[in-house]
Order: sequence, then C-alpha cells, then structure tokens
Amino acid sequence: MNSRLFTQRSLWVLFAAGLWGCAGGPGLAVTLPSSAFFDTDSNEREALQVVSRTQESRRASCQQNATCEEVTYTRALVALFENREDAINAFRELRTTVPNGRYAASSTRWLTLLQGGQKTSVRRDPLFIQLRQEILHGLLDPDTLAASRKSKEQERRIAEVAN
Repeated sequence: MNSRLFTQRSLWVLFAAGLWGCAGGPGLAVTLPSSAFFDTDSNEREALQVVSRTQESRRASCQQNATCEEVTYTRALVALFENREDAINAFRELRTTVPNGRYAASSTRWLTLLQGGQKTSVRRDPLFIQLRQEILHGLLDPDTLAASRKSKEQERRIAEVAN
C-alpha cells in the first residue's frame, strides 16, 4: 500500500511539475512569434499605421536600390510593434537582398534578439523601455504624428455626422 501511495504522489508531483514547466512559471512566459515585440497604445498604433502605409506606397515604387533597403528596414521596425514574425521576415529579407548594406549588422542583431525568445520580465528592463522609445521617436516624426491626429479627427467627425 505504501508503494502505491508513493507512486500516486510521485505521478502528481511529475504532473504538477510538467504543468509548471509548460506554463513557464511566473515571469518566465515568452512572447509568441505572432505577437508584437513592443507594446503600443492606441495613439502609437494609429501613427505607426500611417508610417506603414507610407512605406508600402514607397515600396511599390522602389527598384532595388538604397531606397528599397531603407523602406524594408523601416517596415521591419514598424513590424516590431505589430507582429514579431513579420519583423523577423523583413530583417531576413534585408540580410538576403542586401547582405552588405548599411542595415546588415543591425538586421543581424535584431534577428538574434527576436529569435532569442525574450522573457516577459525583460520588457520592464529600463534598457528595453529606452530602446522602444528611441525606435518610436525615430519612426514617428512630428509630421507622422500630425497626420495621425488629423486622420483621427476626421474619423471622429465622420462618426458624429453618421450618428
């Protein structure tokens, strides 16, 4: 009887440990590939969508030159706030199409960081927060922010008229 009780308890401990391991324990969850690498608020998301649309229109007219490299890099940076997998694909595209370009080293570092499976606790690190802010500052120039606000104001007015 003792051996049976010991076996049952051992199985429960193993089961609990397995669940704990799958859950990652507190503060050890990793970011899913389809989720954003950096979190954003609604204003930042709207402004980033303006940047994204601008880059897509620029991409349609570029012809594999330095402009295309810049467009792809910017698209990759925007994807950090939208979809980690898209960011990885854009940085890989840069490494493939322009292996010795001006963003090659940066793209390699981003790929290393993105594929490393960052723990959620890292997101509260001051260096991580500073990196996020610097990228946002670089992407969201005053013109982009103004365009985003104007677009939001127009949408609000349309909603008021429609109601």
